[in-house]
Amino acid sequence: MSGPNGQPIRILIAEDHAIVRQSVKIMLEMEPEFIVVGEAEDGEQALELAGKVDPDLVLMDIRMEGMDGVEATRKLRERLPSIGVLILTGFGDDAILLQAVEAGAHGFLLKDATAEELKKAILRVVAGESHMTPSLLRKLLDELAIREVSHQPAHTDLTPREREVLEALARGMSNEEIATELVISEKTVKTHLGSIFGKLQVPGRAQAMLYAIREGLVEV
Repeated sequence: MSGPNGQPIRILIAEDHAIVRQSVKIMLEMEPEFIVVGEAEDGEQALELAGKVDPDLVLMDIRMEGMDGVEATRKLRERLPSIGVLILTGFGDDAILLQAVEAGAHGFLLKDATAEELKKAILRVVAGESHMTPSLLRKLLDELAIREVSHQPAHTDLTPREREVLEALARGMSNEEIATELVISEKTVKTHLGSIFGKLQVPGRAQAMLYAIREGLVEV
């Protein structure tokens, strides 16, 4: 897979530790479909560079000096909503992970992920999907479980088919997998997702998944 117009996927790395940043860059440069177009040491620099180098995706450290990854993600999604954001974390801070999802992040990956895991995560996010390392997803669900939320499902006007798509999404399935399970086309899946996002008033897949679980719309 490549970026727009068949060009390499343009990636901006935002990470305050030079060693980690360099390690990630080396892994990315091993793949011909990726090109690193910028490196940032903090959230403010990431925002500035994103406006200049036009990345397809930002690999965002969740904890940085000054403006952290959560705030940088929020501002980036407001200013440049077409750019994907994949959070890199070495922490088990459940609340901060949830804040990053609510800020608009498309997915999460541990910093000790393999090159193959990193590649898979990037490709999924650039394809318009979300990616969550299973252990991090579990932490997010645990954080949701301790929050005070209604046990009654939220009032929505989702159709039965949209609920099926949302439940599959909440189980971490890709568009292709959802299409196969429900015996519909990927184009139809995307249409349903667009309707779901609008009805739930969320910006993307990760936020729809957590909203659905939090509000009791689906069981996972």
